[in-house]
Amino acid sequence: MEQASVVRAAIVVALAALLEAVLGPYLTFDFFSPKLTLIAVVFAVFQLRDLQAVLLGFFGGILLDALGSNLFGVGALGGLLAGTLAARAGAVRRKGTERVVLAQAAGLAVAAYDAMGLVARWLAGFGVPALDEYAVGGVLPDVALNALLAYLAGGWLLKIVTPKARNWEGR
Repeated sequence: MEQASVVRAAIVVALAALLEAVLGPYLTFDFFSPKLTLIAVVFAVFQLRDLQAVLLGFFGGILLDALGSNLFGVGALGGLLAGTLAARAGAVRRKGTERVVLAQAAGLAVAAYDAMGLVARWLAGFGVPALDEYAVGGVLPDVALNALLAYLAGGWLLKIVTPKARNWEGR
């Protein structure tokens, strides 16, 4: 298998962060919304080396913080975790199951991002919903929505960041 392009992955993550910043406010339902940046990080860094994956995840998280509305630092930690989960999922993959494994990694990254956001708002002294209400009405639907989006868009994202195989003449 060929190594994924770091430049392509960075462009995909940056475009996803921009798309989330523009469309995110219109696609928010109560406590949950599509986390396009985290999904893009998981699928874009899947075939990269560990350090590249973690750094690109951190880059995506910083973009999420800069363009998003959450407390600064939550997106960076979420992107870092998404990059780490994708790198570990890439190390244990089987051919043909990439989309399912990465959809699960995206769901875990979204759950951790939501939990970090709740804890950060609580530590900052902002009003937070009750934990049971937030878990049932926010985290679970958010994880289900984003895992489904990750599964549906996963094959397309993998085709974008994976370079096409060249023949022996280099064309």
